[in-house]
Amino acid sequence: MVRIVLAAGVAVAASTATASAEEQFVGRWAVKSDLCSSHGGETPETSALVATDTSLWWYEGYCRIGKMYKTTAVYVQAHCSGKDVGVSLDPKGDRMKVVWGGKAQELRRCP
Repeated sequence: MVRIVLAAGVAVAASTATASAEEQFVGRWAVKSDLCSSHGGETPETSALVATDTSLWWYEGYCRIGKMYKTTAVYVQAHCSGKDVGVSLDPKGDRMKVVWGGKAQELRRCP
């Protein structure tokens, strides 16, 4: 009986550690909530940012995350269709400041 309880506790602890390891910037972000379900767009104001641990998809299209450096913000080198773009992602709760190629934008987490 003790082994079963111990095994269950280890399984719960392992799943909790995995869930909390996800980067805070991962998710869907947009300037306005009505853009959250959109795909595409030609500017930061008309497109949702979709971020995973390995990629970013925004108005410039699909970008693979190359190098990543973390402080209070996350700085990445994004490889986008043959060009590299410097990106910083600074999430704080349901808001995130994104600097993409030198241009700053404030986004909100999509529901």
